[in-house]
Amino acid sequence: MVWDIDSTLISNGRFSRLRNRLLLSYLLVIATILGTFSAAVYILVAHDRNQQLDEHLRQVAESSAGTLEIIEHEYGELTTEEKYKGYVPTQADGTPLPITLAELMSKYEGSSSLKAPSEPLPLTQQGIEWYDKQRRLMVREGGLFLQTVLPTNIPAKGVLVQRGNIRSFVQPAYSASTPDTRQILGYVRATESTVTLDTELRRLQWGLIVGVVTVAGLAALGGVWLAQESLKPIVQSFDQLKQFTADASHELRNPLTAIRASIAVMQDHPERVHAADAEKLDSIAIASAQMSQLVDDLLLLARMDRQAPDRQAWRRIVLDEILEDLVDLYSDRADQAQITLKSQLISNVEVNGDASQLQRLFTNLLTNALQYTPPGGTVIVTLQRMGSYALINVEDTGIGIAPAQLPHIFDRFWRADQARSQYEDGSGLGLAIAKTISQHHRGDITVRSKLGIGSCFQVKIPLSIALISQL
Repeated sequence: MVWDIDSTLISNGRFSRLRNRLLLSYLLVIATILGTFSAAVYILVAHDRNQQLDEHLRQVAESSAGTLEIIEHEYGELTTEEKYKGYVPTQADGTPLPITLAELMSKYEGSSSLKAPSEPLPLTQQGIEWYDKQRRLMVREGGLFLQTVLPTNIPAKGVLVQRGNIRSFVQPAYSASTPDTRQILGYVRATESTVTLDTELRRLQWGLIVGVVTVAGLAALGGVWLAQESLKPIVQSFDQLKQFTADASHELRNPLTAIRASIAVMQDHPERVHAADAEKLDSIAIASAQMSQLVDDLLLLARMDRQAPDRQAWRRIVLDEILEDLVDLYSDRADQAQITLKSQLISNVEVNGDASQLQRLFTNLLTNALQYTPPGGTVIVTLQRMGSYALINVEDTGIGIAPAQLPHIFDRFWRADQARSQYEDGSGLGLAIAKTISQHHRGDITVRSKLGIGSCFQVKIPLSIALISQL
């Protein structure tokens, strides 16, 4: 069959869809750029802030490790010397419990070699713990501690540990008097809560989200204007093309009419025509008739493109009567071509529209089906209701359409290569007109086809309001 219809965006609705696609593409690009930029900013800031926290814990642990030898000595005096007996609380088995740095220093009335931090650690944000080489906790400072044992493997450079929202750095301490053997004295664990950091990063995350949404909204406003401006040259070009098509089609009608009239007069008087020129004259008559049909089709499309449908002049159309008349009209042609033409029509299916245009729509579909169905084939026209729509199917057992050609079947002047090689008639505008008429009636036309098996064109048109109210 001949597969053809307008694929260019020449109607206002199609320009609107093109504008929307341009706008959507623009917004997707902007959103992708902003999203990628925001994610990169968040990742870099989060990485930097975590590195700062890790470095801070490492510095605290390393500086505190330098005091472990003194703290261990002082703690040993408190737990072993008789004069400090009872100073350090013990468990039931006599094992001493850990004490705070302030408690350790309180045994000195005056100055001490142990210096308290110039800025006390926050009670709930940080903590420092000093362990002996047997990994027993001796002294702690601050208000945040992990209620867990030290890691099993602690390298010489220390190790970071994250448990929930608490991060700690464990640093082994070595004796300064034996640098060669690196005799271990104990361990220091510096701990800090990541709640403040997490809150800061969450605030940054929400700020970036709000920023992206705000910028995307502003970009959308600018995108609407940009899309509209970018379409103006296209709209102008199509307007000029439609005007040219309409003018050319109109101007060609008069000379073509004169040519056909002259040929008709010559054919009515064959005695005036040389016998050798009779065949040429018939060819000219056929070509001029095809040219006239092409001009009429172009003019019809140009008018429908330029003018909105006059729905005020529409009336109720009984589809089953139109289809039944067409089937009766083309029965003789089907019989001559040895094609079985059948119909399955339900009655009283009414739509609002232009009777002549709807008749043209179904005529194009039916003539295509008959033209591209081989002898012995079948063409079936069916009419049914589906919800608030009328569905008209024109199904044939013709040559079919290749899958690669399906996207192009509604292009103007497009014809399948197989149709071009087998059938010379037709201008490639039949389905273009059918598609335009269906869209003017708030409907649509679709196709299903398999190569060598056949095709089925389905037209979907809204039912009349009066009929819908009765359903």
